[in-house]
Amino acid sequence: MNPDEFQNGPGEIEYHNSIPCYTPAALPPDIDVSTELLEANSDAMYALGQLSSLHRDVANPAVILSPFIHREAAMSSQIEGTRVTLSDIYEHESGATPERSASEHADIAEAYNYVQAIHEGIARLAGGNTMDDELVCELHETLLGGVRGEEKHPGELRTQPVLIGAQDASVEDSRFIPARSTVVNLLLQQAFTYLQHAPVYTPLIDIGLFHYQFETIHPFLDGNGRLGRLLMVLLLYEWDLLDGPYLYLSAFFNAHRRAYLDHLLAVSQDGAWEEWVRFVLEAFETQAKDAYECGETLLSLRDTYRDEYRDARPVVRELIEFLFERPYLTASAAIDELDRSQPAVNQALHHLEDNGLITEQTGQQRNQIWTAQEIFEIVAPRG
Repeated sequence: MNPDEFQNGPGEIEYHNSIPCYTPAALPPDIDVSTELLEANSDAMYALGQLSSLHRDVANPAVILSPFIHREAAMSSQIEGTRVTLSDIYEHESGATPERSASEHADIAEAYNYVQAIHEGIARLAGGNTMDDELVCELHETLLGGVRGEEKHPGELRTQPVLIGAQDASVEDSRFIPARSTVVNLLLQQAFTYLQHAPVYTPLIDIGLFHYQFETIHPFLDGNGRLGRLLMVLLLYEWDLLDGPYLYLSAFFNAHRRAYLDHLLAVSQDGAWEEWVRFVLEAFETQAKDAYECGETLLSLRDTYRDEYRDARPVVRELIEFLFERPYLTASAAIDELDRSQPAVNQALHHLEDNGLITEQTGQQRNQIWTAQEIFEIVAPRG
């Protein structure tokens, strides 16, 4: 990292053992909230409002919440360089153990931790907690617990410098070096204080500012990107902009990964706040529209299934509802969820299989896994 490239940014270079570290200025920055930005904010808010209507129109929000959370987990993992797919995460959840390398299994377990972390975060906020450094450390521990990032002290703020760039990069070759570890705790507390007590701009703009600040502070040795994107979704929930984690911003950031990283760096180097905010608002709008379309399609398919099976036995109708939460499932998972007998559930599974609604994947007589392909194809990321 060349310190001279950061002379025009909003922060300052401070040295740690001769390593130049970038310390961001405290929020809020002075942003020119132009008519263009206000219009972009209005468009994003409208899209979020439309997405929120899905929650009001469905008695069981898990029908669409569960697919969205799993989708976000897959896309957030892909940004970090893995090849984890949505089906990988569902297979992992169902208990399937297809032949994979140890590295692939680790990637999938790591991605599934995201599902656990977002459920934990929503539960904590719903229980009265606020977004603060303590909650963030707990969520970080959930994200990295039991996976290969575990040696990087899950839940603990870093105590050493990190070099961002190519693997094993030198100081000179690093793209960016975040703040000295001795000021990480203070910087993080300042960022949360701004969010909770003194936000200046619209909620979506402030979430964008916080995301930049969090990623620039880089408070942990690993998992900062995944956690930072998760926090954006949780803030939408905490600030009553969405009734649940329906938005999967990682799909947009993954599709525009280079622009995402370049915009973050441009703020640090040149104070390019307006360009960063515009990018984030576009992400909110694009993904809210896509989520709404996906949710509407899921609900339409559910209504079609309900109509086709309105005269079926109750266990069949209940199983169809559960498929929207778990398009990959085992008989044991269905038995636990539906509280029905094993013979009744097995009979319902085979009935839906005979009708082509689900397909058994393993070809085995035991430990079978069924998939609802029509549901899965709606949920799977596009583009």
